[in-house]
Amino acid sequence: MASVNITLEEIKAHLNLMEDFELDDTLLRTYAKVALEVSQNHIGKTFSDENSEKTVIFTQGIKAGCLMYIAYLYANREAVTDIANLNPVPMGIKSLWEVYREPCVY
Repeated sequence: MASVNITLEEIKAHLNLMEDFELDDTLLRTYAKVALEVSQNHIGKTFSDENSEKTVIFTQGIKAGCLMYIAYLYANREAVTDIANLNPVPMGIKSLWEVYREPCVY
């Protein structure tokens, strides 16, 4: 499952962060793991290099959704936020993952 990966370089490019900005590297790696976990839970299957009954191939669409989710977490990392305006999975991200969603997954 080596291809199921989001590199720090990809994340920084997506967030328009300088490659030599290292203060948030640990946080960004954590957000990458969280994005993979949340996307698998949302889809209802785990990621793999091969599609089977219990797995789904980690596509560029899923990866784009993960990068968007990382950006969402990074932008909303404050301890105090306006709860009324937060969604568990923002609509743009949800639309990227929805096509891979397992039927009957809540």
